[in-house]
Amino acid sequence: MAVYTHINKTDLIDLFQGIGEIKNVKGITEGVENTNYLVTLNNSKKLIFTIFEKRTKESDLPFFNSAMKEFQENGINCPVPLEIKGQSIFKVKNKPCAIYTFIEGTQIQESNHESIVSLASFVANLHKVGLKSNLKRENNMLKPSWNYICNKFKDYNGDHSVELKNVTQEINKIESLFPNNIRVGLIHADLFKDNIFFNQHNQVSGIIDFFFTCSDSIVYDLATLVNAWFFSNNLFSEMDFQLFINKYFELIKWEDEEKKLFNFYLKASAIRFFLTRLYDLNFNNHGQVKHKNPIEFYEILHFHKKNNLQSFL
Repeated sequence: MAVYTHINKTDLIDLFQGIGEIKNVKGITEGVENTNYLVTLNNSKKLIFTIFEKRTKESDLPFFNSAMKEFQENGINCPVPLEIKGQSIFKVKNKPCAIYTFIEGTQIQESNHESIVSLASFVANLHKVGLKSNLKRENNMLKPSWNYICNKFKDYNGDHSVELKNVTQEINKIESLFPNNIRVGLIHADLFKDNIFFNQHNQVSGIIDFFFTCSDSIVYDLATLVNAWFFSNNLFSEMDFQLFINKYFELIKWEDEEKKLFNFYLKASAIRFFLTRLYDLNFNNHGQVKHKNPIEFYEILHFHKKNNLQSFL
């Protein structure tokens, strides 16, 4: 989420005719992927207007919208696209766009016992729904993305070039180890704190940003969450992680092969976000964007090379 494409009320009046009269349009600057606006109608109803930028392919939008509908229909509170005359994908300023329902809640600032237990329950249910899905889309943010980004940085000697070289060496060690016999399901693939909302009672109220959703192992999905939630300032929160894992596995079962792959996917997820953050720092510099530090995930990768969290499973 960011603001790359600037619009105002006038740009949306025709599109919103069948929905309601617009009171206010406000850009959302968090994130780096697509342009998002909070649209408030005169009846106080809130909607999210999303303009899809370079990384999100227009051809993938029907899949993402179907995934959101499927999760919502199965009890996972998330945005769903609004349809106008049977269409849910539109154009503004020659870019694809969509209108989504608004999810109440806020990003939690400091986790506690109640929020971690609620998060574990929510993610376990998300994964159980995803494992039953027949929707299919390749996860192109792992090996395909790694190869593309590394080629873009060929002969690079700028900031974080030493870390990039070390990550490239780690890729060479693990890229042939991706399993081909593990169960896959519909996963979110971006389970960061800014995508999961909580109510005032420390309970998960919903989840947003399904634009990396794909078919892949739930182990990778959980690995991304663990890296995003249980590391801070290069410190691992073992107590919070253990609380989460205990509750999560009360509600869902993993196969033995999945447990064996946990450390592998923790490293793969850390590589994915180091590389894409480094790429964004260097190639996504237009618009109002708050870039995130790639070194955070380099340090997490280093942790997983020295420690194996599979012992907790």
